Amino acid sequence: MSKYTYIIDAGHGSIVDNKYVTAPKKMYKYSNDKIAYEGVINRIFAKKLINKLEKLEIAYISLYSNLDLPLKLRVKQINNYYEIYKNIILISLHSNAGKGTGIEIWTTKGITRSDKFAQLLGEKFIKLMPDIKFRSDTFTDGDLDKEANFYILKHVYCPALLLETMFFDNWSDYKKLIDPYFQNRVIDVICEWIKKVELMNI
Repeated sequence: MSKYTYIIDAGHGSIVDNKYVTAPKKMYKYSNDKIAYEGVINRIFAKKLINKLEKLEIAYISLYSNLDLPLKLRVKQINNYYEIYKNIILISLHSNAGKGTGIEIWTTKGITRSDKFAQLLGEKFIKLMPDIKFRSDTFTDGDLDKEANFYILKHVYCPALLLETMFFDNWSDYKKLIDPYFQNRVIDVICEWIKKVELMNI
């Protein structure tokens, strides 16, 4: 039995009845007519992570549908699970925009319990995926996570990480995001992090 229960959240919506259900800013159309849908990408990673957690016999809760569920509803669900299980960690999966490159981990502003989990995950990415840029924020508070009061991070009771995996509006990053080999590498990093978290008293 695992020490923690991991809540897997896939940011934004997917395609329902041939229509993308998330705001247009969460998609990008390339000049070659390829369209990157962030919500679709996020769900690919979430499903792969869930499959791996099942194989590892790690407790998890899947917290997404193809719809773009309101943030308040997702937060309420997470906090309800917290009241039941207590030892839960939220992993909210996203991909970035802004034509940059690389991976980011976000927590809320200030020093929180989430920072320790984020630091460990950042260290895993740097060690296991050295060929991918890790976009850290060490110049402000000395650790690897970036900080912002995103609604889902600020209002949940449990430790929470928001992972931005590459930039869906950067063609080079997008090709990685839809590559099963790259997807599996990211999932392996997250699972190696979970294995370490399970052995530590944080």
